[in-house]
Amino acid sequence: MSPLLHHLLEEAAQRDPSAVAIRCNGESLTYGELARRAYGLAHHLVDGGLERGERVAVLLRKGFEVPAAFYGVFAAGGALVPIDPRSPAEQVIRILRATGARRLITEPAKAAVARQVVEACPELREVLGLDSAALAGEESEKHLNANANANANVTGRPWSSILEAATERRPPVEVLELDTSYVLHTSGSTGIPKLIRHTHHSAMSFVEWAAAEYGLTPADRLSNHSSHHTCFATFDYYAAARAGAATVLLTPAVMMMPASLSALLEKEKVSVWYSVPTALVQLSLRGEMQDRDLSALRWVLFAGETFPQKHLQRLRQQLPGARFSHVYGSTEANVCTYYHLPENPVPDGPLPIGKACPNSSTLVVDENLQPVPPGGSGELLVRGSTVMSGYWDEPERNRQALIRRPAGGGFDQVYYRTGDQVRTLENGDLTFVARTDFQIKVRGFRVELGEVETALLALDEVAEACAFAVPDSEGSSSLRAAIVPSPGADPDPRDVLRGLREHLPIHAIPAEVAVLQAFPRTPTNKVDRKALQAKAQTQAQAKVQA
Repeated sequence: MSPLLHHLLEEAAQRDPSAVAIRCNGESLTYGELARRAYGLAHHLVDGGLERGERVAVLLRKGFEVPAAFYGVFAAGGALVPIDPRSPAEQVIRILRATGARRLITEPAKAAVARQVVEACPELREVLGLDSAALAGEESEKHLNANANANANVTGRPWSSILEAATERRPPVEVLELDTSYVLHTSGSTGIPKLIRHTHHSAMSFVEWAAAEYGLTPADRLSNHSSHHTCFATFDYYAAARAGAATVLLTPAVMMMPASLSALLEKEKVSVWYSVPTALVQLSLRGEMQDRDLSALRWVLFAGETFPQKHLQRLRQQLPGARFSHVYGSTEANVCTYYHLPENPVPDGPLPIGKACPNSSTLVVDENLQPVPPGGSGELLVRGSTVMSGYWDEPERNRQALIRRPAGGGFDQVYYRTGDQVRTLENGDLTFVARTDFQIKVRGFRVELGEVETALLALDEVAEACAFAVPDSEGSSSLRAAIVPSPGADPDPRDVLRGLREHLPIHAIPAEVAVLQAFPRTPTNKVDRKALQAKAQTQAQAKVQA
């Protein structure tokens, strides 16, 4: 077993340096080329004084630079902090401050965001991917001087310079399996992201299982809909490298058009697809599947939300040669259970999330954290080698999420509380019931309703705010919100949505905002969320009919 993530790249490059590692926009990058780029970056980071475990943020759109940056950070002994490339500057700044990252890897397309980050983060020391001129922008000399005075230590280095330093020699840096490999972020209820720390060991445990379970080989081509700042990338990049397979990167333009997506899957002969069901529903409904030859597709993996049976069965008919697998997990636990769909149609009802992976174990408990009897429902606890080390610099949240249970002999077992309600079926499979909190999934992204409400309340014209999910016709959830205006204010919902774009990632922006004069309340004066949701929907329907 390769103990470290960057060893996967090294071994793949040694086996066959000419094998394709990445495909993007019709172009290829081989494992040999990827290794040289990654090692060139790693040497630059080490020579620049990068300390072992130091966080390095990456703000890049999908492209060849992404895996080079990821593996380069690993090979230098750093801890990767991938950031959603669609994030506004305010979100990037929060993540950098929370993780203490002093280096940012980006690109010219993100120069405007990078300049705001430089001004707001005096601890930042280097921006890779931009030269000094791009980092300074076209501001006046006076403003440039002000920037220099605010952060005189920051330097820039363009990608062309990094590529010139490409080398086949990995820097001799000591990295251990239990060192931090990456810190992923998800929405936080206070507006501050949850920062989830994984080690090389926890990531590699998932990678080894996935590569073996789905029989990955050098002939495979993997792809998914998601951004590289999510846990989907662990399968896409690292499991592919474990097998010497290729990863096909999808641009946002392709992902927005189901017909373009199906055409690309056909052209690239993608053999393993991993995404949320919403993307697959769109592919089935609007992907012109009858005109495509997708016979190369042998495995379809889906996770993150419910897959409506009618859409699932239709997709299986459209892809008769593919096997389907429902994988379950979270950013905190990677994949911890899985369910391979049988050849025969699945019975109506909730689709099982299956049994624990060999490197995990599960426990279903009641509100007192005591095991429930077979057939009962309760909160799912998970332990195993794929589980995170914890939330970054949040001891109280760690105490709540990672609990200890006596295992005998004076030892404890540490479980992660998923916050998901599940039920155990007669055959031992688990089935998902509901969330225990106000987290929801929108197009596969986790959104905390509290974060949306916090952003709404930050607007001057909003006195009260409430966010909620509404099931849509395609089996996913649509995020909606309702507000009560501040005294004297008359907010336009379109202006409210524009204001949110400065504070929230795109997937956390509500599809609609209803303006109400008052929220319905419970006897204890809490917002009656169910009544509010019904009221907001009624108002929206009335507007449509009008």
